[in-house]
Amino acid sequence: MVLREDQILRYSRQILLRDVGGRGQEALLAGTARVDATGASGMTAAAYLAGGGTPVVGTGSLPLGPWAPGFLVSADDVGRPAVEALDAAVPQLNPDAAGAGRGGGLVAELPSGWSGEAPWVALGGDGMRAAVVFRGADGCVWCFGETVRHLVQPPDGALGVALGALGALVFQRLRLGLGPALGGRWLVAPGVVEELEVRKCARCAAASPEPARP
Repeated sequence: MVLREDQILRYSRQILLRDVGGRGQEALLAGTARVDATGASGMTAAAYLAGGGTPVVGTGSLPLGPWAPGFLVSADDVGRPAVEALDAAVPQLNPDAAGAGRGGGLVAELPSGWSGEAPWVALGGDGMRAAVVFRGADGCVWCFGETVRHLVQPPDGALGVALGALGALVFQRLRLGLGPALGGRWLVAPGVVEELEVRKCARCAAASPEPARP
């Protein structure tokens, strides 16, 4: 696809970024993010992705929770099926992000099932910290699954909002082919990010060389 003049103006800040540029913005507009979420982190991720030009479609049948209102949905949407709320809110935020593009990808609040094309971005936590775990097309499905199964649902409030923004950024980078194919980050507080060590599946653990002994 070729960017229209209005799109060049709309996404000018992203296009000026060295890692994005015009070709990268075209890629963001062409791909789709399926969002399976009912809370602050997932709805924030959906808002940032849609604002950046990524088509966003809802999945799942659960209703929006009390912490969902924010950048994308309002308090009046609480209790409404998340899919319906996204279908109504996304076109109002950015018409470019309405409907499905080519390819796919999933952003989901834990607990969730995982299927379809990568990138996969899981939003969760451990009861004290927020966590994002991600997998690109070349990342090990089983290592991803082994990591996310030790996490719980993401936090709400300010930390959940910050997690959603981080999750959207990670998804965009994977869509652009940037960053590692598998990884994770802890969000200790808004703006405070730490490395999250991905757990290895049995196969990858067996394939890893033993550390050298002194």
